[in-house]
Amino acid sequence: MKPSRKLNRSVGGSMMIFLVSLLAPHESQAADAAVEKKITKQFLTSGQVDLAREVVSLPLHRGRLASGEAVWFVLTDVSDFATSKAMGLTWAPSLSKAKDLKSTRVAEMDDSGNFTFKSGRVDFSPSQKLVGGEPPNFFPPKTARAGSVGDAHYSPLVRVANRMDIVFNAPVIAFNVEPEKIAFCDGSPDYSIVTDSVASICPDKGTVDLKLRFGFANGKHLRYLSFDANSEESATLESSTFAPAESDILQSGAIEVIYTIVNGDMGTKNANRQGLDSAINGEGPSLDILAHFTEISAGYSPMWDVRLAEWTKEAILKDQRKLITDGDDLEAKSASGLLVSPSGGPVKTTGNLVNCPVVGFTNE
Repeated sequence: MKPSRKLNRSVGGSMMIFLVSLLAPHESQAADAAVEKKITKQFLTSGQVDLAREVVSLPLHRGRLASGEAVWFVLTDVSDFATSKAMGLTWAPSLSKAKDLKSTRVAEMDDSGNFTFKSGRVDFSPSQKLVGGEPPNFFPPKTARAGSVGDAHYSPLVRVANRMDIVFNAPVIAFNVEPEKIAFCDGSPDYSIVTDSVASICPDKGTVDLKLRFGFANGKHLRYLSFDANSEESATLESSTFAPAESDILQSGAIEVIYTIVNGDMGTKNANRQGLDSAINGEGPSLDILAHFTEISAGYSPMWDVRLAEWTKEAILKDQRKLITDGDDLEAKSASGLLVSPSGGPVKTTGNLVNCPVVGFTNE
């Protein structure tokens, strides 16, 4: 089968570079050539991380809807500690707060671990389209159309009704297709039938390689995954599934905070490069900052509340715009007025939510 990237490109030809660079290492952020990149702390232990390829290989699960359609998905996080240890998933206890939400899908799991979902369909056929704004302010984009869209009942969170109401993060990778249609074991998958974060997928082996994303937490380099967003703009920027139904998770308390710089320094060789303007211009990943994350704790969740931060004109004129790698540092700069919300005032929630399970810290 001939692969399809299903992407319309714009902004002077830079969009192809942009969408690749969101998920690829960048020279200004790479470790010294003499130092091998390594995972120093891995949270999602069911995954096999390959930093040379910047992918993580996860078990690929096949379930079904109650109506019979095949559901291909991965498991990354779970609310129950014993289950997390047994399955190599990240313990996300705060997901239990989402068990009664309208958007949290209901499933049953049999003794062999097979899932039957009550609802939740995803259409992977749309063509992703991203058209940046006028330079140098590439963000917000003029057009943002996601490459996959969940229906009114889809969110990645699933409550297993017959297993103590345990909540899993179970994002859908492909839907209503037979295994031979998604057998791209050597890469070059057809993105009209699988999610855009897939690097390769092999149903016969029961594995899927997913592209890693780059960010920071607690001053350290962080790798994570991105699957879903409740905003089509965020889903397009993240190359993930637009899942509007998951918006109610924001009110549940089952969230972490992630900061995204809008107008950081630009330039591919600039050590302070960061932000959406730079990413949309094809210079590398936006390098977001997960606030206050150092270790899995009782408050951890893979569902992240996106907060945009914009450097003020005064801060830029005074050369105070630097790379930020720590949530406390960003919050201090917001309190001092160096960083503000694009809508005015201190940095605050945008109402955008992304599903971004942590994978691990690296030594860069």
